[in-house]
Amino acid sequence: MQRLALIIAISATAIVPAVAAAPYVGTWSSDRLNCYATADVQRQTVFTVDQSALSFPNLGCEHAIFRKTAIGWVVRASQCYGADPSLDEPFSRTIHIKIDGATVRLSWRGFDSGPLVRCSRR
Repeated sequence: MQRLALIIAISATAIVPAVAAAPYVGTWSSDRLNCYATADVQRQTVFTVDQSALSFPNLGCEHAIFRKTAIGWVVRASQCYGADPSLDEPFSRTIHIKIDGATVRLSWRGFDSGPLVRCSRR
């Protein structure tokens, strides 16, 4: 009986399709070599987009809500902290994500990352 329950449980999980990660989720940089550089270099050059948080050079946001648009995604990021002393922390920011083939571009008022390539997983 225990074996039957185990087989049913395994079969049920095999039937459920895996949820694919959104195409913007990952680690990105303008130069793939930065992905494997020292931590100091990565802090200044690598952008990480998670399902619910963002970590960019000089900017980190603990919460992010993504909305698909006709040209990409709009992110409502909150609980953000950064190196801009003129902003009271935490602050919120609207970030635009555009995917073009194998590259992604992140932008907000006064900033454009330029094309970023995905850091490959090891």
